[in-house]
Amino acid sequence: MRAPAQSSPDRSAPARAPRGADRARRLIALAQGASPAVQGLIALLCYLVIWVCTQTLPLLAHPGRPQLFQASMDPNFYVWCLRWWPYALTHGLNPLYSASIGAPHGFDLAWVTTIPPLALLMAPVTALAGPVVSFSLLVIAAIPVSGWAAFVLCRRLTGRFWASLAGGAVYGFSAYEMNHIVSGQLNLAVSLLLPLMAYLVVRWRDGDTGSRAFVALMALALALQCYLFLETFAELTVALVLAFAAGLAVARRPDRAWIARLGGLVGIAYVISLVLAAPYLAYALTHTPAAFSRSPAGPSLKLAGLVVPWPGHTFGLGWLASAAADLPGPGLDGYIGVPLVILAVALAVAGWSRRFVRFLAVAIVVLIVVSLGPTLHVDAWTPVAHLPWGGLWNLPIARSAYPARFMVFAQLVLAVMTALWLAKPRGSWWTWGLRWALAVLALAAITANTPPLDLTDQSGLPGYITTGAYRSDLSPGETLVVISERGNTGMLWQASTDFYTRLAGGYINQAVSNHGGIPDPVAELAIGGLTKPNVRRFRAYLANARIGAILVEANEAGPWPGIFGQLGLRGQDVDGVLVYRT
Repeated sequence: MRAPAQSSPDRSAPARAPRGADRARRLIALAQGASPAVQGLIALLCYLVIWVCTQTLPLLAHPGRPQLFQASMDPNFYVWCLRWWPYALTHGLNPLYSASIGAPHGFDLAWVTTIPPLALLMAPVTALAGPVVSFSLLVIAAIPVSGWAAFVLCRRLTGRFWASLAGGAVYGFSAYEMNHIVSGQLNLAVSLLLPLMAYLVVRWRDGDTGSRAFVALMALALALQCYLFLETFAELTVALVLAFAAGLAVARRPDRAWIARLGGLVGIAYVISLVLAAPYLAYALTHTPAAFSRSPAGPSLKLAGLVVPWPGHTFGLGWLASAAADLPGPGLDGYIGVPLVILAVALAVAGWSRRFVRFLAVAIVVLIVVSLGPTLHVDAWTPVAHLPWGGLWNLPIARSAYPARFMVFAQLVLAVMTALWLAKPRGSWWTWGLRWALAVLALAAITANTPPLDLTDQSGLPGYITTGAYRSDLSPGETLVVISERGNTGMLWQASTDFYTRLAGGYINQAVSNHGGIPDPVAELAIGGLTKPNVRRFRAYLANARIGAILVEANEAGPWPGIFGQLGLRGQDVDGVLVYRT
């Protein structure tokens, strides 16, 4: 069909400034007409600017100051990990076991998420500026980069910039991502590999990536994910099996052949990835802590948590506020909000004739069901029913897993569904506006439910550490107990001093570490009081573990100066640290 001839412009008419709609159309056309690489860069910059301006500007202003969620153990544990891997490899040590913490026996790290890919990636920054700077930069980059990876996938599927920008935001700023970055859990918040693997599948399907290159890149991505976090790797394996089953179920008969071929190539990639990860897997499978074999399945998705946000994040809606008040501990990983549920249902209904949309609809339902874990909970209180497949969560490999973490795959599916919803042919202005209004509401519901980063304004590391005063006060390799109200201070200081001393205690995992990483005989002085048995165990521990000194952060000392004073220990304040010689 031929386009109608354009009429010649009326040169006699006075020139008029473009209206707002004209400017918007020009901006849209400019972004839409850029190359895919330029569009990806623009998307990354958009996510980065939003993330920095709304959340992480203090981290960018003072990257060397420990700020994120210092009441928790996880952030400073990951600071330690960022320094541990380069240190262990350059000193010829086994990076999966550390004698520097948990003195006198040390800790096995095979079943602890020590993020080696990130530690090695940031090794130059760590060497030049320290592990705290590396951690801060990763927190700044994690959300934008994860959103960018989802954008790349959505852009490949739709060819539309603005639709893909919204889809990437749904994934990058999802409740799953935000929950874990607020907690400083880099192993979970850095989630770019999952959408990039899906992107590889689409490129292979379209014939733009050959089978050999696909297998090599997929194997590398799988191996990196295994080293980044073994649990996500295992959950990815389950999600892929379910995805292949769903794909074969909804595909036309002619398409099942290439889906089966894809399954074979992914299987080959898995074999290669297991070879690449063999040193880690072999050590992990032969060094399984007893605590992990006993652990039941972790937190699962509460069905109401899909749409019920935190109290105070309910847009002034009385019914939603009432539901939030009745749901203690709303869905953190699983929250998607009412508008995004409506969007997904609307896309499924309107596009059910498209097999890819049908696949996405089936996938999102299956992933939500798997995220429920062994027992169906509508809210956080009484279980409604035991699910038929609940026994699978009692298998040894699944006992310590968190079913709710399957929602990261659901969030990615929802990102793609959002992009497809917005990439539909424009049609009339009111239908186009309605689609975008629903997408904007979905993004608003997601972002409104995310808590701000807990960034403390305390003055960072004490001078005892930053000035090197510890070197004139402590011997290299001396074993210390470090106490502070700040979470995991001992591991933070040890990483900042390049493992100058050994640490008695240290928090590495809730299944292994007790009392916030403080050794039990020390912690019991505050928990059980200065009873004769507690004091006797404390003094015996100091002798048996050869503790050279106890360090207490002066600004975060809590009750400890009083406790040690009653025991006859006298601390000397040296540049912000109370040093108790034993």
